[in-house]
Amino acid sequence: MKIEIKNLGAINKASFDLSKKLTVFCGPNNSGKTYVAFMIYALTKSGNKFFRNEDGTKILGELLNKGNIEINIDLDKIWQYREKEIKNIKHSLDSIYGISEDITNHLFGDFDISIIETKEEFIKKFKIMSFSNEVDLRNTCVLISKHKEKSTIQLELKSNMTSESEIEVLSLFLLSKIYSLIAFFPFTSSHILPVERNSIYTFSKELSIQKQEFLEQAQELGSKKSKDPFHWYFRRSTRYPMPIRDGLEIAEDLSNLSKTKSESFELAEEIETELLYGKVVVSKEGDVQFSSNKAKSKKIPIHLSASIVKTLSSLVFYLKFIATKDELIIIDEPELNLHPNNQVILTRIFAKLVNRGFRMLISTHSDYVIRELNNLIMSSSPRDGISELSTKLGYTHDLKLSPDIVKAYLFNYKNSSSRNVTVSDIEVDEFGFDVRTIDETVETLNQVSEEFFYTIKYGKSEDESN
Repeated sequence: MKIEIKNLGAINKASFDLSKKLTVFCGPNNSGKTYVAFMIYALTKSGNKFFRNEDGTKILGELLNKGNIEINIDLDKIWQYREKEIKNIKHSLDSIYGISEDITNHLFGDFDISIIETKEEFIKKFKIMSFSNEVDLRNTCVLISKHKEKSTIQLELKSNMTSESEIEVLSLFLLSKIYSLIAFFPFTSSHILPVERNSIYTFSKELSIQKQEFLEQAQELGSKKSKDPFHWYFRRSTRYPMPIRDGLEIAEDLSNLSKTKSESFELAEEIETELLYGKVVVSKEGDVQFSSNKAKSKKIPIHLSASIVKTLSSLVFYLKFIATKDELIIIDEPELNLHPNNQVILTRIFAKLVNRGFRMLISTHSDYVIRELNNLIMSSSPRDGISELSTKLGYTHDLKLSPDIVKAYLFNYKNSSSRNVTVSDIEVDEFGFDVRTIDETVETLNQVSEEFFYTIKYGKSEDESN
């Protein structure tokens, strides 16, 4: 899927090819990387799209009756659905970025986003689509499948205990989920970890306290003084950008989410073993705690744990309990609070996720992350000697990244006085990719260090000695 964005902050116009398994955003601060990441999240996430119509009611009734059905798809309706969803995003910037309508109109008045694809191209793409995804409720699971070269969708009810409440939920979400899978292929959904993730669980608990205090105050006010005391509370909740609100909702529901395991549970355990040296757990009361391997009997509140634990705990919980294959994982500054060697380890875990079927978008300033990505790309080379060298250096098959599945972009101002950001493709080849803004800084630092070193040791710089 290719998208085009216009007039988003300092970005006048930029296009992004999201069909690659791994997308990397690079560039200086304040260049719009987070703006774009939030926008891609809003475009690809699911769960907030729902509607009820006769088609959906009929399909659900037949599925409940037969257990396994095949349905035809009206691509005109899905095309219209996608256009409507894009239009909704254009009118939801206040909710996506957590700002008022006035600020939205001032900052993003001319904003536009579109998918670069004609209707004819969309119809051709549908024929070759292949995907499998589940709508999983507490006691009900529906498998949605599309096979290559087939023009129908297969639905399978994978449980026999469907409650009335779950039927009601399916009547709202099932058809919209089918439409989303086709309209926004290859994305089944997305999950984002913004930079605020290091305090997400602390925020969640504080908001619960504020919510309880407000409810108590509302009860004291009485109905005569306040007809709708909840209106004020929900209006305040829009102050947080969509990714933060979604993270807070997950944090509030961890006690329920933690009752099941995802297929990526062991990768979460790998993060705990290799990076955290302990376990991130959820208490019976829903509180997030950390248990160090050095003192397993002691569990400390998450806000008292080390910064690396707070930063990675949300990723750990996602991989343990929420993650499903083909989702897009968006991580803003994965290097946050991590020592260089831990940045390398985490980058390797990203490669494992990609090779398991996940899609990833990371925005990074880290030379260590970029260098390790390049190592992972070079380790996939078919050239003589690379396979043996990869084995020797510990680059196993599940770590290798083909350059064909990686896309990188550089966000940068044209010059120091420019107000506009350009977004350009970074070439990715068998050696990986170079980020000019990072390389220039590293080179400058090396030159300065050499100047000081030679002057201290020999009384003059290296250039003067030559």
